[in-house]
Amino acid sequence: MMNQRKRSILFLLFTAGLFAGVLFCTETTQAKVKTTIKNGVCTVSGKGAMTDDTSYNKKIKKVIIKDGVTSLPEEAFAGCLKLKEISIADSVKSIGACAFMQTDLREITIPNSVKKLGNSVLSSCKKLTKVKMPGNVKIIYGSDEYFPVFQFDVDSPVKTIELTSSLNLEIFMYLSAENIVVSKIDPKYTSIDGLLYTKDGKSLVRIPNLRKEAVIADGCEEFCTTAVEWAGDDDGDPYMGCEDLKTIVLPESIRTINTKKHLTRWGTSSYAEEHHTDKTDYISFTIANKNMPWEQVSLLHKKFNTPYETLQKEVPAVFGPGAEQGFITPKDGTVLLKYVGKDDNVCIPQGITKIEKNAFASSTLKNVVFPEGLEKIGENAFASSTLKNVVFPEGLEKIGENAFANCKNLTKVTIPKSVDIIDQDAFSKCKNLKKITFKGTPSDISPYAFDGTAVVTEPGNIKTQYTWAVPDRLKSTRKKFVFNGTFHCLRLKGADGYKLQISSTKKFTKKTTKTFAVKKDGKRVCKNIKLPNDLYIRICPYKLASGTKSYGKWTYANYDPWSYADEI
Repeated sequence: MMNQRKRSILFLLFTAGLFAGVLFCTETTQAKVKTTIKNGVCTVSGKGAMTDDTSYNKKIKKVIIKDGVTSLPEEAFAGCLKLKEISIADSVKSIGACAFMQTDLREITIPNSVKKLGNSVLSSCKKLTKVKMPGNVKIIYGSDEYFPVFQFDVDSPVKTIELTSSLNLEIFMYLSAENIVVSKIDPKYTSIDGLLYTKDGKSLVRIPNLRKEAVIADGCEEFCTTAVEWAGDDDGDPYMGCEDLKTIVLPESIRTINTKKHLTRWGTSSYAEEHHTDKTDYISFTIANKNMPWEQVSLLHKKFNTPYETLQKEVPAVFGPGAEQGFITPKDGTVLLKYVGKDDNVCIPQGITKIEKNAFASSTLKNVVFPEGLEKIGENAFASSTLKNVVFPEGLEKIGENAFANCKNLTKVTIPKSVDIIDQDAFSKCKNLKKITFKGTPSDISPYAFDGTAVVTEPGNIKTQYTWAVPDRLKSTRKKFVFNGTFHCLRLKGADGYKLQISSTKKFTKKTTKTFAVKKDGKRVCKNIKLPNDLYIRICPYKLASGTKSYGKWTYANYDPWSYADEI
């Protein structure tokens, strides 16, 4: 019994000693880096990582990080509203996210020793104007390496970021400032007046995010459109990039407009592709070279939304003479770029073979006469216009995506024999379009070409052509869709009837599919059909021969129910 007691006592003493040892070790480890605050000055000293302590006095006015400290934690001094000055020793290798967020810093030097920098390190520093930092630092998200996350606020007042080591181009778009000054020892890049160029100064690489005007240096020969980097969220609202840039001045020395050079591995979006809030969202250009080739001038419109009429005033020599009548064309007069006239009835000049994207979009145009020799009508060319009637010329080959979308006054259309392609949504949401006459057999009609219309047509041959169906009325409840109305099936020539299927999956299984017979007229009235959130429609034509149905090909379209639904 005594021996057992002794063993128990010894075990307790051992455990207590071990516990005390752990406490001692922990205390010793934490004591390697000390933080002292005196008279508004916070001094961090010792060897190793600064501890994650967010309880620092908000009255701190100055921070001194002494040699030996290797890292600063996330939010180290975040919220120290009176912090105006900080010095960081060369021993520091990493700084956590939001470390100096919401402070009163005016300027900061991040030493070259720092290899990792957390996102939003200087976020909400409303008085920060100057930053010195390494150009090859890795920006990290929290504790995980991630794609570079925006380091400063979009509305940051930073005038200049001076890079003290060679630039890693991947981080450039995340450095929000008016001027970026590159280190003189950088082997690839140089900076002139705060803009980034190749080392020889002949190619523009990047324009800093906070620039409102960019004057390209004389002697630069190549303007890269990716120099204006742009990124937006799913709604098109900007969260980084050259949001405020309005004017670019191109010197006489510019010879080339390049669209692909100097991309980061994250790529870059065209300003025109991402920035689509209204008609005033474009970058204007002052062009010294009045003989800039047409192919180059057109890129400024395509990449930056710069109106053709604005470019025409800058470099009139490369445009055609029709601007006085409202027709803007290149000098050869073969492409109608934009109609800027005010007439409701328009006769497009002879010689035009292509109508460009958005040429008549949202116009008050009522009637148009197309020229002989017209071959293509581009994307959105007449979208949302007030056109009433359309007669296309023989020789037309392609009607582009959304070309006549949302033309609510359009009631009938005749497609000539020469038309081979009718692109996606070409006549979508033309609510009053009830008749289309096909004189030929187009080989490629998008399943969405007449989306949201009540069209019944006869394009082609049952053996080679597809058909499809469009619902005319769909109401949604909280979780389901209820259809009441008529399916309008685009009719095929020679078809004696159709089989229509509606499914909640692409596989059209028995459990998920409803099947309906459709008569020769291509219409099927349906009542109170309950549908899930996903809606898939396919239709198959058949031909009667000796009382036997010979079916053609199935086709299906994935319709977004919300595009048809009246929410209740």
